[in-house]
Amino acid sequence: MKVLQPPTSQEDNFALTPSLRASNRDGMAWACMVGLGESFISAFGIFLKASSLQLSLLSTLPQFFGAIFQMIGVWAQRFFRSRKHAISCAVVVNAAVWLPIAGLAALAPSNVSSVWMLLALLLVYYASTNFYNPFWSSLMGDLVPPEVRGRYFGRRNKLVGLSTFLAVFVGGQLLDFGKYLGEVRYGFVVIFVGAFAARVASYIFLQSYDDPPHEVRHEHHFSFLQFLLRSPRSNFARFVFFVSIINGAVNISAPFFTLYMLRDLQFSYMHFTVITAMNTATQFLTMQIWGRVSDQFGNKKILNLCGYGIALSPVFWIFSSNTIYLLCAQMYAGFVWAGFNLAAANFIYDAVTPPKRARCAAYQAMVNGTFVLLGSALGGFLVDRLPEQISVFGWSWAPSSPLFFIFVLSGVVRLLTSVILLPLFKEVRQVDGIRHAELIFRITNLRPMAGATFSILTSSWRRKKR
Repeated sequence: MKVLQPPTSQEDNFALTPSLRASNRDGMAWACMVGLGESFISAFGIFLKASSLQLSLLSTLPQFFGAIFQMIGVWAQRFFRSRKHAISCAVVVNAAVWLPIAGLAALAPSNVSSVWMLLALLLVYYASTNFYNPFWSSLMGDLVPPEVRGRYFGRRNKLVGLSTFLAVFVGGQLLDFGKYLGEVRYGFVVIFVGAFAARVASYIFLQSYDDPPHEVRHEHHFSFLQFLLRSPRSNFARFVFFVSIINGAVNISAPFFTLYMLRDLQFSYMHFTVITAMNTATQFLTMQIWGRVSDQFGNKKILNLCGYGIALSPVFWIFSSNTIYLLCAQMYAGFVWAGFNLAAANFIYDAVTPPKRARCAAYQAMVNGTFVLLGSALGGFLVDRLPEQISVFGWSWAPSSPLFFIFVLSGVVRLLTSVILLPLFKEVRQVDGIRHAELIFRITNLRPMAGATFSILTSSWRRKKR
């Protein structure tokens, strides 16, 4: 039997070009924008007294709208000679949106019309974000050598995760300080202006990217309808539908965790921030592990493992509201989501040739945005119609929060999606073989935090083997 040796530190060292260094800095600045801005949109919606349906729309309608603009971005590639120029134009709009959002926090009263104004601004924000995604994906695919792709993005995502964590923590402190002074709105103003400043810094770092020539030829064109018609025979399309339905299932419950913490559990903004940030902190601590595993054993093996792992994540929330327990639940979620997100992002680089990469990324975003919207619509429809308890064959359950029904439903749909769709697509490059149990042991032996996170799984597997 082949003995699997952990990678040496030398294997993790590879030369970074100036473009890749700039990309790391750009990613860290972008992460600060996300941590100060996007992470607190749901909390801001609750501050504006958004309804459950409005919270669902704030979380998902902009993403669907953005997916449409990603398709437009693919179409617009023929009009831009420079991918970096196209990205820069979109980032300027992306940054500018945070200023009127900050103005909304400072001036607008907490009412229904304010929520709709926020939604309109978020549509512009996600439209600009997604418009440049095809250009960015195509450019990074050319700038990152294939043989170090997993390690590079693992390292980059680690820096991004750390920056997000710090930004979220600072944002929570500012909101709590604003609440202490009796003016929470000004806490929101400060963090949204901070998001604007971080995006400006991201724009500056972006200018240091190399911009190799890129040509979009007619023979590389295929329509979205053709993509859908090829889906039953396409390995990549099956992967797209798997990830998209998973994300749809996630968004059945995703908009309501903030509502649960701030409304049902009456958490302070700082308490809410610490719980939320634990997920991000675990991701940046473990992302580099997943990057090394991705390079050696492929992305499909990680998706197999983490696809089932993320099904448990929302269900853990129903058992206790104890802070330590929720921190552990978030640590687990951060670990499995780090692997899932890295593998899903890298799979497209392996599965699609460079000339078709931007178009395939846009079609993936469109399918993903559709399922995210459907999942959110289902959650928004159900959340105000949930019973206080259910009874089946004499067994009854009356949870402390009706939102628990949504959390369980989300987990069940994730599980069914993994069971049905994971066997339908395969790894697309030559990688070392490894059994799933061995992969778990390998990961848990690399880092103490990872081991703590997965110890319950590994101990369970060992008991079964005995």
